[in-house]
Amino acid sequence: MTEALIAVAAVVVLAGIIVFVLFYIGVVNSYHPMKKPKENQIRVACVGDSITYGCMLRNRRKNNYPAVLNRLLGENYCVNNFGYTDRTAIKSGDLPFTNEKLYKQSLEFNPNIVVFLLGSNDSKEKNWNEEKFIKDYKEILDSYLALDSLQKLYILIPPPLFEVRGKVPYSLRQEVVEKEICPAIRSIAKEKGIECIDLYEIFKGRKDLFADGVHPNPKGSKLLAESVYQAITN
Repeated sequence: MTEALIAVAAVVVLAGIIVFVLFYIGVVNSYHPMKKPKENQIRVACVGDSITYGCMLRNRRKNNYPAVLNRLLGENYCVNNFGYTDRTAIKSGDLPFTNEKLYKQSLEFNPNIVVFLLGSNDSKEKNWNEEKFIKDYKEILDSYLALDSLQKLYILIPPPLFEVRGKVPYSLRQEVVEKEICPAIRSIAKEKGIECIDLYEIFKGRKDLFADGVHPNPKGSKLLAESVYQAITN
């Protein structure tokens, strides 16, 4: 009986450790806690997918790029992370961002600044449709541009994808990102007069800054945050 109880306890402890590790690196997801802005703070909404969320980062709540950005910007800013794993801009995709409650929350936050990053997950074969992508991407941007609180919107061009053991993880397609998604987003930004931060160029050839070929590691997350910080402060 004692041996059986010890075995059960060992299994429970092991399961707890596994779940903790999965949460820790962002494989099992939970929303980031939302900070309530103080009076006169500039509200920054970082909107996006798992790159914004911080998937695969050690201590992701500290090292995700919106958290790093908030530390760089200082106490005059309130930065919240509205990123979530696997989300698409295409509304008929497998996991559309607009179906996520974080989307509504990001609008209700009444941000003064929005930093917007979607597109990588749209590259999956089951998701990709250029016409739908352009239409739905514009509609999401328009929902933020319509906010009375908005002072500035930045579009992040998705970073490149890198092969791991001969292929890009998660069924994402580098060729589609490079040759179709990035040009489409650049064109949309030019049409709407929105400033771009080109992560594709910033991270080009820098596989060393990625944990798994898709998600930035702590150094990559820091570089991403610094790039956004420079755009905002300039």
